[in-house]
Amino acid sequence: MQTGLTTPRLFRPSVYQGRKNPANYFEGWYFKLVDAGGDRIWSVIPGVSYSDDPHCFVQVIHANSGKTWYRRHDIQAFSFTQNKFSVKIGPNAFSLEGLQLDLDAGDLRMEGTLRIEGVHPFPFRLLAPGIMGWYSYVPFMECYHGVVSMQHWLGGTLRVNGKEISFDGGKGYIEKDWGRSMPSDWIWMQSNHFREDDQASFMLSVARIPWRKSFFPGFLSFLMLNGKVYRFATWNRSVISRIGVRDGEVLVELANRRHKLKVRVERKEGGILKAPRHGSMDREITESIVSSLTLELSDQRGTVLFSGKGLHAGLEIVGDVTRYFPY
Repeated sequence: MQTGLTTPRLFRPSVYQGRKNPANYFEGWYFKLVDAGGDRIWSVIPGVSYSDDPHCFVQVIHANSGKTWYRRHDIQAFSFTQNKFSVKIGPNAFSLEGLQLDLDAGDLRMEGTLRIEGVHPFPFRLLAPGIMGWYSYVPFMECYHGVVSMQHWLGGTLRVNGKEISFDGGKGYIEKDWGRSMPSDWIWMQSNHFREDDQASFMLSVARIPWRKSFFPGFLSFLMLNGKVYRFATWNRSVISRIGVRDGEVLVELANRRHKLKVRVERKEGGILKAPRHGSMDREITESIVSSLTLELSDQRGTVLFSGKGLHAGLEIVGDVTRYFPY
């Protein structure tokens, strides 16, 4: 396989995947920022929307207050580098090396530079070039998902409304989505703050996936422990053996040929974010980044390999994906 500047974008999901002026298309990157003490938590989402109202944007959510901001720019303010992940939205720049923010969004003024160190990209395989496995090769998917960094360290300072916030020794996480629309129904959860293992990282996404003239309930999940990545996904014939959503919690149990994973999320209040539909950012969803989760990984004989609690967990519940499962 070719490498370097000629490597196809399919094998580098972090880079901009769209054409120069695509129709009904969106692409967005999700940067989660947590300071060393876990007291200051923000998510920053740069993106682009090509629709009847083409524009680029930077979207922000503050964990503790649940408040959100959406700063839009003319589409001409979006630029990107072809051969590596480097995008600019107006005066704001994003890459695997860090973030440079100069954001003025009404009652939010955020500026400064954050460094990213020790990036852990999702492992590459020829038949599974990303978290989506062989589905990455299917050309007609409604939405594609990429995990850019499962875990990394942060450094630097942001000035928020005149107050300096140090992120030295903090942690981050990066993922992204691109395509025409987000699914009609989904559950997403994520944490990389485990007391039992400060290198552990976890993500799960369950969604209604359009497929030609029908659909199927599909899911993607990983758990990184001690540098090893455990994969649970529709594409590798894993199964969801149990799923349930209640007022205060979400419960999901997964299994593949070798392992089982049980996850329970304690739901917390979140903020309202904009999400794409046919490229347009005209849909509203709720995201919490102050939830918590517990998970247990075991082998098929029942021997527990890891048990831990994930803090500062992200959680989105949109629609009712549980109705597509018979249990």
